[in-house]
Amino acid sequence: MSTYFCPRCGKRSSVLLKENQLCPNCMSKWAWGGAPNQIVTITPEAVAVKQAAKVQRPRTSPVSRVLPIVSLVLSAGVVGLLIYFFKHDPAGMPGQQIMNRFANIATSAVILAGFGIVLGASAFYLARKGNYDLQASARVLGVVSIILGMGVFGTAVFCWSRTERATSLSTPKTGGDELLQRLSSATVVIQAHEPGANRYQSAKREGVIIANEVGRAWILTVPFLDGTGNPVRPNEMWVNFSDGRTLPGQIRWAQGDPAYLAIVSVDTDQSPGQIQFHPVAEAVIPGHPVLVVPNPLQGWMVARGTVLSRVSRRTNLGWSTVVKASSHLGPNDVGGAMYDESGRLLGFMVGVDPKDGEGQFVIITSGIASVLGRVSTVTRFYERAVKKKSQLEPPSSGS
Repeated sequence: MSTYFCPRCGKRSSVLLKENQLCPNCMSKWAWGGAPNQIVTITPEAVAVKQAAKVQRPRTSPVSRVLPIVSLVLSAGVVGLLIYFFKHDPAGMPGQQIMNRFANIATSAVILAGFGIVLGASAFYLARKGNYDLQASARVLGVVSIILGMGVFGTAVFCWSRTERATSLSTPKTGGDELLQRLSSATVVIQAHEPGANRYQSAKREGVIIANEVGRAWILTVPFLDGTGNPVRPNEMWVNFSDGRTLPGQIRWAQGDPAYLAIVSVDTDQSPGQIQFHPVAEAVIPGHPVLVVPNPLQGWMVARGTVLSRVSRRTNLGWSTVVKASSHLGPNDVGGAMYDESGRLLGFMVGVDPKDGEGQFVIITSGIASVLGRVSTVTRFYERAVKKKSQLEPPSSGS
């Protein structure tokens, strides 16, 4: 039944309305959301259309494909460096140059391998940032480049950890401490390089200057030993002084058990210092305070400790005394000198007890000191005789 009145608002409409038909004013409010109890129906067909519109086909930009390829090329270069690292024979080169060369090779391999990993992972990062999926071939290429990069990176780090660069001692900063100045100036670090045993690193010993003469310095240290405990003479050896100089050295005398001492000579006109022997070093007893200079390649310092125990035995050189001290040193400090509180030399560190980690020191007893005196005298006499003989011999006909 037609009428002019709206069934909702009850107002008269300007047009004739059919049964249950709303006036234009109510229809306008309903269209703009003003009508209550609206029902919105979402059909499966509408949802399927929306989802289909969001689906993107996998794609790969040229950059995302080039990055893994460059990563693989870098990994191949690292493999070549590692092969060269293990196969290279540095015959005829000085020991310091050999160590620096292998250190440079290993460092370059680590840097290139790390850069390769970053490039391989950058392909996935760019895809995520650009909100697109990589093609299957690009994903496989990226994963392979990352796995290979991580493998060569680990190998390169292992090789780098086995290398060492030749370095010199830094100038000690004593801060006005007269005792530290005196001990550090007489301390040296002796390095020996034996390519047949270890091409990548040097064996190290601390030592102290015990005598100076014109053109030569005499150094007392702990000998280099082979696997059976016998002293060896390395093919190449150099000495680092506290003033920053590095000069070649030569072993003049070495003794294993019971002395475990060696004398090294260095041709130099400048000696930074010299230590004094303790007159009765064998009198040191447990509880006695001592001073030890650790390996100065790790930084200059004086470690204070206490004698924990001592063991003495009779030998062909007289009484041999070995003590333990609470100095908390490590294997790199072998050859570190032990002093009393006045800075007089007591002995040298010969090793670390594996049970408690305490340093073991051989004491320079009166018997060993007399042997050192005789060795120094004989060595100097022999060298002077050889030098005098060479001066008296006429030059050869070919010269």
